Amino acid sequence: MKHLSDMIWIEFRKAIRSKVPFWTVIGSLFMPLAIAFLIFVARNPEISKKLGLISVKADLMAYSATDWASYLGLAAMIVSAGGFFLFVLATSWTFGREFAEGTVKDLLAVPVPRTSILLAKFIVVAIWSALITFAMASVSLIMGVLLKLPGGSSEVIWIGIGTIAATAGLAILTAFPFAWVASIGRGYLLPLGLVVLTLMMSNFIAITGRGEFFPWAVPGLFAQGKSQLPVISLLIVILTGMIGIEATHVWWVKADQNK
Repeated sequence: MKHLSDMIWIEFRKAIRSKVPFWTVIGSLFMPLAIAFLIFVARNPEISKKLGLISVKADLMAYSATDWASYLGLAAMIVSAGGFFLFVLATSWTFGREFAEGTVKDLLAVPVPRTSILLAKFIVVAIWSALITFAMASVSLIMGVLLKLPGGSSEVIWIGIGTIAATAGLAILTAFPFAWVASIGRGYLLPLGLVVLTLMMSNFIAITGRGEFFPWAVPGLFAQGKSQLPVISLLIVILTGMIGIEATHVWWVKADQNK
């Protein structure tokens, strides 16, 4: 247990000293701020006319977020896509940096079980991703108050927050396999390229009506209010996360780390 706590502390120090978590959190704020700005523009026709084409997007955004319930649903959808990308970024950096910076052999040479090393990394990724979600949700709530959206009962807001949190949890699980991708790719580029393809495939498969069976499409479907997804969908997401963890563990234990 001491090995695990020590490795968690070390991984946190690596992340904090790099300032990457800080910038990912800052970057995550632009998404809810952009949505709030578009809604504000749509509510002010004089500003909308001056901005030209952006007014069309603003009108569409305002139409889809007319009250607190729809607004928080939109925030959950942002987490399922934009948040997922940042979760993968956190995962890719945490695992890929050891190869990119040539420290993997030094890390594996320490007298600590590799299981503890990897578990510490996954715990840090989960906490890092949770902080990103918290930042996005907090700014979304603040913007919702400033926009004076109707229908802001405590029940509606808590349900919306719960949806955001659950969506983030599902997205974090589906980001775990990218730790294995970062490991076999020995860096950041492969997982960051693959995440774009994954998002495109998720949208396409969801359109075809089979999204509930594609783990990376499930968070988006859940965020859209389809909370009555079949149990198999949730099990697929959980299994995807577990397979990602185990595949990464097997690779780090069995692979020839000669670079």
